[in-house]
Amino acid sequence: MMKKLVSIAVIVSLSSVVYAGVNFDQDLNTKQIINAPYDPGYIPNPNYIRDFTRYTRDCRRYTFSSSENEITTERIWLTSQEYVQQCYTTYVPGPNGQQIPQQNCYERPGMTYNRYAQINLKPRKLYPWERETFEVCLEGPWMDLNIIEAGYKYSVQTVGNYDTLYVLTPQNKIAMNPDLSGLEMTDFSYNKDTKKFTFKVSDKWANEYAGEKVSIKIELKKSISGWFDSSLGEKEFIFDISPNYEMVFSEEDFVKPQSNDEVNKDVKLFNDKGRYLKWGFKRLGTISKDTYMKKGETPVIPVK
Repeated sequence: MMKKLVSIAVIVSLSSVVYAGVNFDQDLNTKQIINAPYDPGYIPNPNYIRDFTRYTRDCRRYTFSSSENEITTERIWLTSQEYVQQCYTTYVPGPNGQQIPQQNCYERPGMTYNRYAQINLKPRKLYPWERETFEVCLEGPWMDLNIIEAGYKYSVQTVGNYDTLYVLTPQNKIAMNPDLSGLEMTDFSYNKDTKKFTFKVSDKWANEYAGEKVSIKIELKKSISGWFDSSLGEKEFIFDISPNYEMVFSEEDFVKPQSNDEVNKDVKLFNDKGRYLKWGFKRLGTISKDTYMKKGETPVIPVK
C-alpha cells in the first residue's frame, strides 16, 4: 500500500511540472469540441505554386541583296505572350479512408510584351547570287537580332529600347555558299561506236569566278527495271573557270564498287534500262565556300 501511494505522488509531482506553464482557466467550449462531427473528406487549403513560365516567340525575317545605298526596313510591331503554369495540391480519398495528395497544374496567360523594331543596313557589295538574311525576335521582355546568313562580318549598334533600331555596318567580306543554279547540264549523250559518254555543263557565273577553279563530281548509275539501281563508280573533274565544261568518259574509267546486283547480273528478270548520272559541284577559290552543291540526276539514256 505504501508503494502505491509513493507512485501516485511522483506522477502528480511530474504532472505539475510539465503543465506548469499552461493556463487551464481559458474560456474554451470543450463541449463544442467534443461534439464536432468527424469529416473524413476534409481537404486542406490548396497550396498554389508558380511552377513554370514560358513566352511565345514573335519573329520577322528580312532578306537583302546587294545595295550601294543604305537600307532601312519598315518599323515592325512584335508581340510576345507570357504563360504561367501554376500547380496546386488537392487531396483525394485513398485506401483505409486516408487522404492522398494529388498535384494539379494549369496554364494561364500572364504579361503581354510589345516592342517596335527596325533594321538599318549600311551600303555593301554582294555577288549577284548572294542573299543575306537577318531575323528580329521578341521572346518575353527580350528582343534580339539573329544573323541567319551574311556575306560580311557586321558590327551591330542597338539604338533605343522599346522602339529599337539595329544599325548594321559591314566590316570584312566573308564567303557564302555558291549559287546552286550557277552550273547547269546542257547535254548528256552516249556514242555506241566509241562506247563513250559525253557530259556538258554551262557556268552562269564564269565572269565573276574568273581565275578560280570548279570541281564537278559525277556518279555513273545503271538503271535496272524492277530492281534497285546500281552504282558503276564515281569520278571527279577539275576545271579552270570557263563558260562551258565538257567531260568524256567510258564505263571503264570508273572503279566500280561491289554491289549486290552483281549476284543477279545474269537474271533476265532485271532489265538494263540504261545509264544516268548523279552529279554536283563545288567552287575552288576564295569567292565562295567550297560547299558541295548537289544537282541531282540526269535523264536515263540507252546504251544498247
